[in-house]
Amino acid sequence: MTPTTIPDECPNCASSKNVREKLLLINPLNAGHLEQRPGERSSCACEGGLSVDGLKPGFVAEAPLQQFVAGLYCEACGTGFVPEGMAKPAAQSWKLSELGFHRVNEDGSLGPPQERMG
Repeated sequence: MTPTTIPDECPNCASSKNVREKLLLINPLNAGHLEQRPGERSSCACEGGLSVDGLKPGFVAEAPLQQFVAGLYCEACGTGFVPEGMAKPAAQSWKLSELGFHRVNEDGSLGPPQERMG
């Protein structure tokens, strides 16, 4: 249940020298989201709002300790986060333009236009 690799940089300050492992308290299980979308998380693993249902099952402790996660903490800026490898994939996002719906890629660029999302 511990992170397998410490990322090079904090997602907030982009520094790696002050990042260390730390036990974090995250949001409780969101049963509604888990029921509707069991394979993805509802928020970013590094921007707050991450709940127990957003983690891969292997990183979740048994109840009643589910909210305590072996994550990472940047002592320089006070940001706690979990590595992307611990979190379920983020939901696919889309952007509408005059040409149609564009899938937003991981790097923020837009994919080709489509008539509908799918």
